[in-house]
Amino acid sequence: MTSTPRNILIVGASSSIGSAVIDAFGQRGDHVFGTACSGKVPGLPDEHTIALDLLRPESMDAAAETIGTRAGQLDVAVFLAGVLPGNALSSYSDEQITNVLTVNVGGQAALLRRLLPLLRPGARVVMTASVSGERGSFDPVYAASKAAVIGLVKSLATWLAPEIRVNAVSPGLIDGSTMHADMLPERRSVHRDRTPTGRLVTPEEVAGVIVDICGPAWAGLNGQTIGVNGGAHV
Repeated sequence: MTSTPRNILIVGASSSIGSAVIDAFGQRGDHVFGTACSGKVPGLPDEHTIALDLLRPESMDAAAETIGTRAGQLDVAVFLAGVLPGNALSSYSDEQITNVLTVNVGGQAALLRRLLPLLRPGARVVMTASVSGERGSFDPVYAASKAAVIGLVKSLATWLAPEIRVNAVSPGLIDGSTMHADMLPERRSVHRDRTPTGRLVTPEEVAGVIVDICGPAWAGLNGQTIGVNGGAHV
């Protein structure tokens, strides 16, 4: 356990790695709060869950107010929310393009703006990029949204310092994730075979990196994107 429990907010806590991140912070004795569109997050009590729809400004307003009431000041904010249609550009509708860009980056930036008054001096913000945002993807809109996350992190790391540090993790395909489950077996094999370690990363491994970089040993880390992909993209 940590000597002084911290207040942790996980945005998109019902995501594929949400439970692993909740468990990892919980094992350190931290107080974990989470958001989800449904307002229900497995592993968290009702009083620690907040309904949030990143497509609706009024939902973000309400969520930020609720977070301030229930959690007070925040020590860590982790952004896991995201959507991945897996479409070629020709298969996207205009509405889908807007939704992907909003949920994956625009809405998260808007929510973070609302949360800034709640972040203590010394707080950590961790956002979730993707290997797709670094090397491109079959789904160009998703890849563009994740590339934008990286640019957002680099910019915020400059303008929010020294009070707040901002970094990102950039996973490859995660074993057992929704994306992994929806993928054809042959595509899973391609991802695994091009990974030098010979296996995909797990939710627990990504969660471990997120928790570690929020600790005092990583106080000098700011504006960085940490690839968690087994060396598939270096």
